[in-house]
Amino acid sequence: MNYIEFKDVTFGYGEDDENIKKEEYVLENLNLTIEKGDFVAVLGHNGCGKSTLAKLCNGINIPKYGSVLVDGIDTKDEEKINDIRQRVGMVFQNPDNQIVATIVEDDVAFGPENLGVEPTEIRKRVDEALKNVGMYDFRLSEPHKLSGGQKQRVAIAGIIAMKPQCIVLDEPTSMLDPRGRREVMETVKMLNRDFGITVVFITHYMDEAAKANRVIVMDEGRIILDGKPKEVFQHIDTLKRVGLDVPEATLLSHELIKEGVDLPKDILTIDELCAEICRTVEDLN
Repeated sequence: MNYIEFKDVTFGYGEDDENIKKEEYVLENLNLTIEKGDFVAVLGHNGCGKSTLAKLCNGINIPKYGSVLVDGIDTKDEEKINDIRQRVGMVFQNPDNQIVATIVEDDVAFGPENLGVEPTEIRKRVDEALKNVGMYDFRLSEPHKLSGGQKQRVAIAGIIAMKPQCIVLDEPTSMLDPRGRREVMETVKMLNRDFGITVVFITHYMDEAAKANRVIVMDEGRIILDGKPKEVFQHIDTLKRVGLDVPEATLLSHELIKEGVDLPKDILTIDELCAEICRTVEDLN
């Protein structure tokens, strides 16, 4: 079942529609469907249009031409914009920009309060959201005292407390250290796996994209690759041509294959590579 649909979407930035020239379009005639419950990673170099795509998913950006449908609702319908944003939550790069309260649980409660949710239900949602992201023990903490990864998990908790069916994350780990990145990725994977939340994950880290169910690669406002991670990361030359890399295990396996080592072409992780090398050694013995 399609949950988000882009139909011939064209979008550009300008003071008004008349001031957007054709050559200034960020996206042009883009078509894309995202199924309910999927985990989609979007890759691309800076300026390729991936953040613009993210903001089109919940009506922050509105297409100049074409349409974006969220659960069948057109984002151009101004009367339905709140319905859309209840369905699709946004998490941005800098968690400090999303934290509005001085206590963690108050920050998570902010969204449901604005939706007019009853206080008893808010209490339940806040506790559940913080437990889901592993931050319940910090519910009375001051957000500014948390690590970057912890802040981002609080930001995610604030979104899931509003009960969205989809979360769009725009490079949420780009400002985090490796531990923070790992914490956020584990949280996002859990929300998708255990609760069926649709995830659109904008990133420039190949290892993060490799953990998604589907990878989309963008270049100059177009989708140039779209498929399962094992399929997409076999296109090493195409990815390098648009300024992207591939997971280190994939690159190493391809170099070994060039040297005559019998390995599969779709290796993504170090564990897979080690297992295949061990198999090859055993076969030689």
